[in-house]
Amino acid sequence: MLKGIFYARFHPGRGPSIIHQYPDTSIIAPDGATEDTLLSFSDISSYVIPPYELCNRPLSVCANGKRVLGFPISLEDSKYERNRFTFNVCFVLDEHEDARPWERVVHKAATFFTELEEENDMLQAEELLEGLKWAGDETYPAQDIGVIYTILESVMEDLNAYSETCVRIDGVNVLNLRLEATKVLPPKVRAWDVPLLIRSLPTHNEWTWDLTLQRIHSYMDGTKHVHRIAELADVELKLVKRAVRELLYHERVMLLDIFHFQAIFASTSDFSCFVKDDFMLEECSRYVAADPAKNIFRATQDLAPEQDHQRFFSKQAIISLYRDLSPGVSLHDFCLSHEPELSRIDIRRFITFGVLKGFLCRVHKYALAVASQPTLPRKSRSNGSSTKAGTSNDDVEKEWDRAWKRAAFSSGWATPPVEQAEAGSMPKRGFESARSANAQEETGQDDRLLEFLDGKHCMDGICVSMHMSEKKVVERLKSGKYGEVVFFCK
Repeated sequence: MLKGIFYARFHPGRGPSIIHQYPDTSIIAPDGATEDTLLSFSDISSYVIPPYELCNRPLSVCANGKRVLGFPISLEDSKYERNRFTFNVCFVLDEHEDARPWERVVHKAATFFTELEEENDMLQAEELLEGLKWAGDETYPAQDIGVIYTILESVMEDLNAYSETCVRIDGVNVLNLRLEATKVLPPKVRAWDVPLLIRSLPTHNEWTWDLTLQRIHSYMDGTKHVHRIAELADVELKLVKRAVRELLYHERVMLLDIFHFQAIFASTSDFSCFVKDDFMLEECSRYVAADPAKNIFRATQDLAPEQDHQRFFSKQAIISLYRDLSPGVSLHDFCLSHEPELSRIDIRRFITFGVLKGFLCRVHKYALAVASQPTLPRKSRSNGSSTKAGTSNDDVEKEWDRAWKRAAFSSGWATPPVEQAEAGSMPKRGFESARSANAQEETGQDDRLLEFLDGKHCMDGICVSMHMSEKKVVERLKSGKYGEVVFFCK
């Protein structure tokens, strides 16, 4: 919120001075007292009217818990005394208020005052008006003399009330200012986040310049996570994250969690608002119905009890379903225990509606290795000998094969056929290579999985990174390779 605004300039006789201010005693009081002013002008005068070399650029100075924003202007012309006219229109805010939305307003105001002076000499001419009162004078301001005070008053009152102002000086000069709030940057998009379009994209000609968005937009259906979208669209993962974050910034998408039946959901504090909101309950009925053409809530017409039980669903029943989602119940168990009631409900839409409206949240599962350094199996060496430290004969042979094949492919040669063993059996060399590759891959997965057992990585993130289902990850963690692993939800 704007606390004050003032117009200051370097006067050839008085030095740095405030000619107009609003409110009337915000910077300089008539009796010279400083107790009731926002700040002391003597403390900031050398910054408000800086040396010529520092003019024509943004200014920000803090004093007495307030922040002064300005854009000092220095005009050089022989018509001015000392051949120079230096002034500044300053906005006063609280020191801790975000000043970024005000920077453009300050710059535009300085540009407008500069045009008034360059085209009409209005600023210099006002100082010569008979009866003009300066800030700090008795009976300031003078009524119906000059226009600068009126401009400052209108700017402050309108920006604080409406975040915009339109001040007409004459038939030609009009000052339009709009205060645009700075949006908070959205959180970083994770590989396991599921983007859901909540507002349609602009027309095709407006966004096709974004090559990433052009490739991925058809895959954003509210069911695929970011990593999957990157794979299907054949786009680098970090580019997809950046594009989705841009849509999130412009409120075009909303991020959901991966939908699967091992997930756990629970009600939030907003659930009571959902229960009391009949309009939201009716909206829920249309959204979650397995057949959208039918309303799953009880109809107003009279039905036989058996027909009512077969075709319709009471509002209390759907509220009860949401209430039964608790931190200790997985979605799989929930569906099994409420199978008859859920026969007419799309379970995915049922969950999505609660998350979108904010009365349902996901409870994530985390894994923590209790042992500080779990013992993991390392790759076995069949021959027991090595050509150099840490390298087995098998490794050397595999590396030689890879090098030979790279040379062959680059030169256009054909790779030699694998020597067949006895009829009906797998080639010995190919079998050993496959077994060695599988062992190496498994060891690499064990090492990588260990990085996620710090209690800070949710199970969805682990599954997406490892390309494994939650069931397989849990089985692997419980195999004993990692010592004691504790699972917890939060």
